[in-house]
Amino acid sequence: MKLRAYHDVLTGLPNRRFFFESLDDRVARCRRYGDNCAVLSLDVDKLKVINDEHGHAAGDALLMRLAEILKTHTRTTDVVARIGGDEFGLLLDNLNDDQVADKIDFLIEQFGAENFGHAGKRLPFGASIGYCFVGPQDTTDGLMSRADAAMYRAKDKFE
Repeated sequence: MKLRAYHDVLTGLPNRRFFFESLDDRVARCRRYGDNCAVLSLDVDKLKVINDEHGHAAGDALLMRLAEILKTHTRTTDVVARIGGDEFGLLLDNLNDDQVADKIDFLIEQFGAENFGHAGKRLPFGASIGYCFVGPQDTTDGLMSRADAAMYRAKDKFE
């Protein structure tokens, strides 16, 4: 049984609380053992438009589908969490910069290739993803600020 305190009811993913506790653990492990961990911030593009034009049921269905895609295309050791309305966080261990960039490109392709439909209408969707790596002096809040800033830079490129 999943503890509700740590899981998002809509998507079944871990929630913000679980994500930040996991990030705290990753930061400590990176400091102690020199491991690396990429912190990704993902924001669903134009979810408000989908909610406004097609209703919240369509938006919820899209969030559930996006969660399935993320779970399918990440490793069991990775953390994938819904940390806010249309925001997701990922923790990817032991990947270099090129591998993280390739993973992001792959996920963006998966979202674009998705034939998501609701009430008989195809609803294209995408996401903007930014990332940073845990450094020796980083804090959880600082990492999320850096990952969010990278995500907003990625979003600006496509809007």
